[in-house]
Amino acid sequence: MEILYQSSSFSTVKVVHGDELLAESILISTDFEAVGRLVADLKSFRIKDARWDVYRSPGNSMNGGKELPELTGVEAYFSAGGFLRRAAGDEAGGLPRELLAECVKGIIQAETFIFIARGYPSAKAYEDYWDKIYLNVCRYYSNLERIARRWFDYIGDYHRAGNLFNRFLHCRVCRRDDRYLTASGSFSDSFHELGVRVDLNDKGAIIDCAGNFLRAPDQVCLENREHLFKLIGKEIARMEKKEIGELVGGPQGCNHLVDLIHGIGKAVTVSLGINGEK
Repeated sequence: MEILYQSSSFSTVKVVHGDELLAESILISTDFEAVGRLVADLKSFRIKDARWDVYRSPGNSMNGGKELPELTGVEAYFSAGGFLRRAAGDEAGGLPRELLAECVKGIIQAETFIFIARGYPSAKAYEDYWDKIYLNVCRYYSNLERIARRWFDYIGDYHRAGNLFNRFLHCRVCRRDDRYLTASGSFSDSFHELGVRVDLNDKGAIIDCAGNFLRAPDQVCLENREHLFKLIGKEIARMEKKEIGELVGGPQGCNHLVDLIHGIGKAVTVSLGINGEK
């Protein structure tokens, strides 16, 4: 078996200076090394500083970095996507925008541990807020009547004061002795953990797919593995994220599973390109 390609990304959010959040998203892969960075107010989530840097890229063609003062004052929350697109655009192939978007995702996830500072009087008030805004967005929030464990029952009483959130995603593509490909990915963050493996024929079509969740807020989330069979026959390297979302995401799916499969797809795309097959 020959390893063709690897990609690892890591996001972290921590409290700095007592009243600010520092969010960083780092990508290290066979072809790239890059970082996105946001500093935001802890209470308002308003961005104070934004920057990206690409340290390594194919032929050094995308190397560089930039401060993004256009993002100053923007709330690092659900509505930030349009501001990121306007500020970062397609620079460096869109990678800086993706990294900064991961920073925003991390800040949203970190809110769990600073909800009092964000203005919510109690854990229940914060849970009620998410029940409303995320209703029918994923399997958990589409089946609130079925869940056996509420969010803070899952999180527990542990208090975080410094490091608030971490997320790691790793993908690998290997060529087997029979010339077929095996691609695998793992996703692990402060609240979730899952893994997926796909086998592909010499045309890049999925012939087998397996995976499961190791950690999730409730048993209902574990049911998402039932979606994996829908990928069989698909050419993962040609699938846009929207198409993946339609198969394994949506009201009865999981956004984290979408992110992982999309990451595997990008790794396969590069691997096929490296070997002159795409």
